[in-house]
Amino acid sequence: MKASARLVAEARPDGGTRLTALAGQAPLLLRQTDPAWEQPLGPEAAGTALVHLVGGAAGPLGGDELRCSVDVGPGARLRVCSIAASVALPGPHGRESSLEITARVAAGAALSWSPQPVIAARDAWHRTTARVDLAEDARLVWREETVLGRHGEESGSITTRLRVHRAGRVLLDQTLAVGPRYPGSLGAAVTGADRAAGTLVIVDPAWAHVDLADRLTLATRDDAGGAIAVLPLAGPAVVVSALAADGLALRRLLDRVPFR
Repeated sequence: MKASARLVAEARPDGGTRLTALAGQAPLLLRQTDPAWEQPLGPEAAGTALVHLVGGAAGPLGGDELRCSVDVGPGARLRVCSIAASVALPGPHGRESSLEITARVAAGAALSWSPQPVIAARDAWHRTTARVDLAEDARLVWREETVLGRHGEESGSITTRLRVHRAGRVLLDQTLAVGPRYPGSLGAAVTGADRAAGTLVIVDPAWAHVDLADRLTLATRDDAGGAIAVLPLAGPAVVVSALAADGLALRRLLDRVPFR
């Protein structure tokens, strides 16, 4: 299956955000929802448009090729969530499934991307690649969660790559490859006994002259069960990496980050 989705947000004269394009094909269906249902991006809740991804079909299945494009115009504010987790499943011919996400965030705009986890079911082979291009004064909260197998099930194989560019320069280029197809990835060097991994990238121009210690304060261990670390990036940004025993514990870890 090949499917695509396109989302374009533009600022309104009254300070709000309108969606000028909202189109998708199963399993990448898009629905605009009431922002009051969610905590939008940072303290600037007013004027943020909220969109949910809705799984209109099972998958991704092996061999599927999915694409999603997001454009946030100057001064617009957008949050993208999902109704439920996605389950990557094996296909009949043993081929890899893929999801390619491209996002562009213009001057003075803000994007929060926080879908529910991708679950790599047994024998699945999936790849997600995301590229985010930010203007120098754009804001970003980008959250990814990966769960290795369903309950009581062996993990499938999954690769996630996230590239963030700010003002034309690389801010982050990170890849995680986990599962039976990647030798050693389920050992102590990568995930160990944990079954869920998460990444949270925060870019805020207000941090341009703020030390890392004053941006986020987190304990390296958490009572939710897992490990979490905050790493500085070359700019007003941080990346938060977390490992946990399961998807629920991972979500609790990332939910405790004070800015999300």
